[in-house]
Amino acid sequence: EGSWIVSLLSIGALFGPIACGLLVDRYGRWKVLMGSALPIAAGWLMIAFAQSIGVLYAARLLHGFGYGLAYSVTPIYLGEISSDAVRGSTGVLVTVMAKLAFLLQYSIGPYVGFRALAWISLAFPVLFCVAFAWMPETPYYLLARGNDEAAASSLRWLRRDESIVSELGRMRKLVEQSKQTTSNPLGQLFARTNRKSLLIILLLSLGMQLTGINAILGYSQTIFSRLALPLSAAELSIVLALVQLGSVMLPTFLVDRTGRRPLLLLSTAGSLIGLTACAVYFTLDNAGELSPEPGAAHGWIPFVGVLVFIVSFAVGLATVPFAILGEVFPKHIKAMANTVFAVITSAVVFSVVKLFQVISDGAGTYVSFWIFAGCTAVTGVLIYYIIPETKGQSFERIQEIMQSGKSGPNGAQHSEAETMPYLPYPFHVRSAVVAGLLAFVALLPISLEAEIDCNSLRMGQFLCPDPSLRQIDPHTQQLYGCTKENKARAWCIAADGIVCSETKNASFTRELPCKWTNGYHFDTALLLSVFLGMFGADRFYLGYPALGLLKFCTLGFMFLGQLVDVILIATQVVGPADGSAYIIPYYGPVITVVRSNNWTYRLPQDNW
Repeated sequence: EGSWIVSLLSIGALFGPIACGLLVDRYGRWKVLMGSALPIAAGWLMIAFAQSIGVLYAARLLHGFGYGLAYSVTPIYLGEISSDAVRGSTGVLVTVMAKLAFLLQYSIGPYVGFRALAWISLAFPVLFCVAFAWMPETPYYLLARGNDEAAASSLRWLRRDESIVSELGRMRKLVEQSKQTTSNPLGQLFARTNRKSLLIILLLSLGMQLTGINAILGYSQTIFSRLALPLSAAELSIVLALVQLGSVMLPTFLVDRTGRRPLLLLSTAGSLIGLTACAVYFTLDNAGELSPEPGAAHGWIPFVGVLVFIVSFAVGLATVPFAILGEVFPKHIKAMANTVFAVITSAVVFSVVKLFQVISDGAGTYVSFWIFAGCTAVTGVLIYYIIPETKGQSFERIQEIMQSGKSGPNGAQHSEAETMPYLPYPFHVRSAVVAGLLAFVALLPISLEAEIDCNSLRMGQFLCPDPSLRQIDPHTQQLYGCTKENKARAWCIAADGIVCSETKNASFTRELPCKWTNGYHFDTALLLSVFLGMFGADRFYLGYPALGLLKFCTLGFMFLGQLVDVILIATQVVGPADGSAYIIPYYGPVITVVRSNNWTYRLPQDNW
């Protein structure tokens, strides 16, 4: 009965994504999200008044339905309301809130009755409905419904900015492209152009759950009760939840800075280390090699191993897939893609959670942990070969990467057989069921293309900076991160047919020249020179107090010095005293002095 209470959540979650796929494009993201709170609230009410195990089963099914519905539509909603710069961070907040809920249940659950816990938990879906009622519908959905005015109002509210014409135009173009496609989203999902995106989602959904995360969290007190530690299982679970919450907050700040691939690979490696440590411990414990006395030094090994696994899993595998899910599919099949992702995830979660207790009781806990470790190792290898980097990319650019065939060196399109080779080696794990699932993933065609170091590209082979990204700081009118050495790293885009080894796609970073600024505006300096130059205001502003004082005492050298300074500042010969450049619009009247030297002058040749 205990295993069914844990695992029935996943059965209910199978139907939530299906409902999402049917409703989200018809009624909108906002209404579906509001509706997802109803089965969750109903489930807590049933638990509060339950008089039999059957009512608890039904409540868990309702919770699963609401969970599956919310988890399917939330990445769509967040992906469509977020700007390119923070879309990854908002995507991983889903998992941050989930871990906060784990901490709440672990901290309150062991010390109150389950009915009291139900009443406490009921407050949260109610609070969600009250707070979310003030949120807008997504601009993409409103544009798809032809309500341009409401879409502009929604985007203006979300950006807190009136300058939305350019972004709204890009959204409208993407929506129009989606409308031109076939009305069969399921057929489009399995189309050749979306094969790579589908493979990515399949890999991430299987990889997340085959690490055993839900089984370990669901049975944490059962696992910890077998350890020879002075702390109680409930106390260890609270520590575990605190570590989880702290860990999942890291990707919120890192996912849009370090990228998706590094976090996923780091997460997989750390998870493998933690699971292997637990597997070795339980193997030795099952063989009778360890002392069962409470307080034994080795008793901390599996707990630390679980903590390492939880931290590592939270850094990437728990959060990044939700950010990627909102990016790799076009709008018209995004709901169907979320449905497939959630259905696969729910099915795997049910299998893992239900079989964990059966395998642990029948063969030993160490067998389950060895299976999880093997699956995690395979997941890491597949992530390395398959997952591309989407950091800093716009929706439009990501769709080009996912759907467009890459050109060959002569401009010819590669055939499917050339661009979609099979993985060369089969992978084996100890569980026959898990091996069958992973073999299916491994045999799907994936795109492996030739890679080069894009920093060695020549002029004409790349565009830098990438014009589709916002890389100009509005405060300095220079590239973000411009240093005093007048250099900054910017995102560039390679020509068609070129894949960069740095990011596994056409984007790469390159060091570009820039002009370091320190708050001195060109228009301010020129206006001060023209109207108040006789009092030295321009020189005081630019950091030349001695000259400013001299002009003040002599009325700008009887206006002659004022005229000279107007010319010098207008031609940008005189600049700020600290050596910084003027803040001038990036495409404004910037004067660059080119001097004749060994780099700019070529001596005439006899054969000219």
